[in-house]
Amino acid sequence: MNAYRTATAYSFLALAKNRLALTLLAFFVPLWITIAKTVATPDSSPFRLRATGQVLHAGGDKITMLSGSLNAVSLLVGFWMFSAARRTSDFDRRLTAAGYPRCALLAAELTTLLATAAMVSTYAVAWMLLYWSPRQTGLLIFAVLSAALIYGAVGLFLALFLPSEIEGMVAIIMTSIIDLAPQNPVGATTANSPLITLLPSYGSLQTALQAGFTHHLTLAPLANSLAWLSALSAIALAAFVRRTRVHNVGQQRRERPHRARS
Repeated sequence: MNAYRTATAYSFLALAKNRLALTLLAFFVPLWITIAKTVATPDSSPFRLRATGQVLHAGGDKITMLSGSLNAVSLLVGFWMFSAARRTSDFDRRLTAAGYPRCALLAAELTTLLATAAMVSTYAVAWMLLYWSPRQTGLLIFAVLSAALIYGAVGLFLALFLPSEIEGMVAIIMTSIIDLAPQNPVGATTANSPLITLLPSYGSLQTALQAGFTHHLTLAPLANSLAWLSALSAIALAAFVRRTRVHNVGQQRRERPHRARS
């Protein structure tokens, strides 16, 4: 337990040292939500909620604000987790090579992911509440949280393969655009395509629209989000275990000649 607490404290310290991410949290998220609310048309337009088959009517500004908040949260949490994982990767390898419990490091990664996603999601929803009162606020927080968790896992996944923060940021931005832009029920003609059900944030956006404009609760779309989150997290954690195990093997091989000479 002490190993887990220490690893978690260092993980949070790595997050807190990222001044760019903190600046984006303070200004980027509210700016994006404010622009989505003030620039988009408030005129009501019909759209079909794929999760339930209902035809709903809602202002374009509110729909754009929901979509924009998911985009902002996804980008921020994805970049934040990517940056933290890249900065601590070498230190994690050295710790496991020295015998530090690998499970404590993995648990710390998951804890920081959940805490960061929860904080950013709550912050984003709080800003939306300044402009609008959704029908189901709790469900809206849950929807935004699911998107944040998915892209946090994306960040951890990409940190295993991309060498710099610039490459990671570009990859996360492009992934988010490809994911969310075709799903906007107001601005995209592809929003009714069955292919959008395969996108990572499909469940999050459908749940957010449901929370904003209905009193119904249909959790089926979140099965999509859960599948993406589980797959990305499993790949990232398995790759982390493999890389640290290979490092340990290499360490042992380097130590054998030394032991033989001694």
